[in-house]
Amino acid sequence: MNRWIRHSGISVLLAAAALGVTACGGGGGSSTPNGTAAAMSQMQLSVADAPIDGASHVVVVFTGVELLPNSGNPITITFAQPKRIDLLTQSGTASAVLFDQPIPAGTYGQVRLLVSADGTGNNSYIQLSDGTMHGLIVPSGAQTGLKLVSGFTVPASGVVDYTIDFNLRQAITCPPGQGPACLLKPAERLVADTSVGNIQGQITSALPSGCTPGVYLYDGAVARPEDMNSGAASTDTNQPIGSTVPVANSTPPYYYQFTFLPPGPYTVAFTCQAALDNPDQSDATVVTLLPVATTTVAATQTQTVNVALGSLQGQVTMPSGCTVADAAVYLYAGDVTTPEDWNTSAPSTDVNQPVASLGWPSGAAAPYDYGFTALSPGTYTVAFTCQANLDNPAQSDPGVQFAPIKSGLAVAADQATIANLP
Repeated sequence: MNRWIRHSGISVLLAAAALGVTACGGGGGSSTPNGTAAAMSQMQLSVADAPIDGASHVVVVFTGVELLPNSGNPITITFAQPKRIDLLTQSGTASAVLFDQPIPAGTYGQVRLLVSADGTGNNSYIQLSDGTMHGLIVPSGAQTGLKLVSGFTVPASGVVDYTIDFNLRQAITCPPGQGPACLLKPAERLVADTSVGNIQGQITSALPSGCTPGVYLYDGAVARPEDMNSGAASTDTNQPIGSTVPVANSTPPYYYQFTFLPPGPYTVAFTCQAALDNPDQSDATVVTLLPVATTTVAATQTQTVNVALGSLQGQVTMPSGCTVADAAVYLYAGDVTTPEDWNTSAPSTDVNQPVASLGWPSGAAAPYDYGFTALSPGTYTVAFTCQANLDNPAQSDPGVQFAPIKSGLAVAADQATIANLP
């Protein structure tokens, strides 16, 4: 069984300020990475993190950093003593400095974080909330380190400020047979830190029993958000760029935050099935992700997106000849007149795809109640089928027919909408 971590991201901050100290590194000498006359800028490299569920410590031991220019020799910075940093102590916009010194100006195509991660737990490790400890291993790390492939530019005698943000939910996995060690893999994006903003908010509604909440972030306006899937095509614009677990309290509100975001539009989505999201595959039939809002991030500003939840429920009158084990109610976002069955190969623009479905166990007796909880306010459609057994989620199945269909169902915050079928 895979064990994985849900998280909004670790952030690595690259900042520069003209402090006038000497350069350190391998191969640069008196020339820049581009081979021109020497010009130095100050770089500060820090690591930061945000809250993560299921873990009490994520400790990474850094031994140095290597900066690879687009031309010229690498700039290697080796720490006199390894820096052991518990990333869970660097939450929100806090950060821990790795180094602060001049480097040659120029364009760089890659950053390598040199870490001690041999899987034994003596160096880098993750400790889960139940107390179990798993050493971390960087695949091919002995040869390449933790490679973050993102270009950045250090202007001559200038000031730069970048953030490399990589997602722990995708970066840490514990594949079957790998244990007790877990893999630490790069999953990164580069942003200019001088122009980034934040998104934060609250889950203002009470969460239903059994809910494992997750807030997902998407680049741009996304109408059909998807769960984490490392195997998704690079052109899939419905893939999240980050996710986080709201800070748990005994009662609402529950807080969440996304930091170091470049300016532009973003979509926030919410699910109560975050524990069912395997980041290495699509989990369309088990993860209900509903867009909450689209907001625009501005430099140095924090946008607030609060999440209020409602529900949609009712009873089904089972048609004659329908086997309860083959019956199911499907949920759709918006007004849908031609509902479709699950189909993971459908284009991401297909608005007739369901966002959730549920049925009853074989032998269940009337009344046949159904309920979709933790829905963001909006308009929904529910549809009933007696051919759910024919629904192969990997393809379209014409044999799955829907009737009755009820569309235009308005869900409001902290209220239950009733829709009986028929």
